[in-house]
Amino acid sequence: MRFNRPPFAGLLILSLASSASAAFQYAYDDGVGSGNLAPSFSSSGSYPAEFMWGNVYNVTGGNDVITTISVAFGRINVPENRWVRLSLYQLTTPNDPRTATLLTSVEGLSGLPRTNTFLDYAITPTKVTGQFFVAATMIADASATAAPARYDLGGASNASNAWLFAATSLAGQPLGAAPFQVRMSEYIIPAAFMVRATAIPAPASVLALAGVLLAARRRRVG
Repeated sequence: MRFNRPPFAGLLILSLASSASAAFQYAYDDGVGSGNLAPSFSSSGSYPAEFMWGNVYNVTGGNDVITTISVAFGRINVPENRWVRLSLYQLTTPNDPRTATLLTSVEGLSGLPRTNTFLDYAITPTKVTGQFFVAATMIADASATAAPARYDLGGASNASNAWLFAATSLAGQPLGAAPFQVRMSEYIIPAAFMVRATAIPAPASVLALAGVLLAARRRRVG
């Protein structure tokens, strides 16, 4: 018996392939930063301190597997290539990363170029739900030669989703335990950070899309 493939099959396969490979970027900035921030001695408590900055995002359109965190750094100075940690958190309290759960992180170097150029850091593809927090962490020292957190005033409408943290160490503790923590909407500079996340749909989302397309096709030809 010869099987004739329905004419929509190729279109369906192409649609699924496109859905699986299409990347979606979460961002609040417009690509042009307004300034740079660093912790003060009083805010971080002591030096050296881990200084973290990042944004909370809402999962949109089924794009729930984070694959890359991208950062445009501010002022670094010597040494140019500084240690940086990129982290992905799952929120457990709406709009508040202080109780969030760390899902994955990766370490790298700040590198060049900087200012309004984004450097991409691949992470283990990780599924998130609801809201998530992506952040960069760098060691700040008393010389204040680095103001690495680049912000964009154009993202002021999302300043409530931008957060700063500083502590001697942020490892192994909730962000809410940091001695310095601030939401940018409550700070003197209402802005969002130039920290982005790239995502793709989870495989289950793609399969669900396939089911919807097939069901719709059957209804049309039935």
